Amino acid sequence: MDDDIIRNWGSIMQKDGVKKTNHVGAEAASAQKNPFFTTLVIDNDASFASFLEEFFKIEGHFILRAVTAQEALEKGRQYQPDLILLSNELKGVSGLTLLPELLLQHASAAVIVMANQPSISEAVEAMKQGAVDYLERPLDLKKLKQAIDLQKALFKTE
Repeated sequence: MDDDIIRNWGSIMQKDGVKKTNHVGAEAASAQKNPFFTTLVIDNDASFASFLEEFFKIEGHFILRAVTAQEALEKGRQYQPDLILLSNELKGVSGLTLLPELLLQHASAAVIVMANQPSISEAVEAMKQGAVDYLERPLDLKKLKQAIDLQKALFKTE
């Protein structure tokens, strides 16, 4: 079943003309490709973001963290993430308000929205705007890992 999901999602992305590539890290002066799956965690809860950073490092990700919308946009421009984990509650702005701008900057990035107080209407809105998943906090790590593994599989096949 997972292979069918991956094939179908990949064909949808190909129809939309979306192609993913490995990205060059901004701090690298050379033209070498970044071999890591780059993940941007946007969350104003420092301890939760630290926990996610450790989780993603174990998964083999290059991790970026942002606390504010502005910082997220700047780091996104600099590093071109493959995956974005976006809190729906940022200081001064809703994650859903930031979502369209992130997707304009990173059409090939997968965005997973994390919700402290999830609602069906917010989940629907996030998906309409282009999020690939909407997860309730506290995060079920098994669900998070499944969502990440799917995105990594798509990343490798393109």
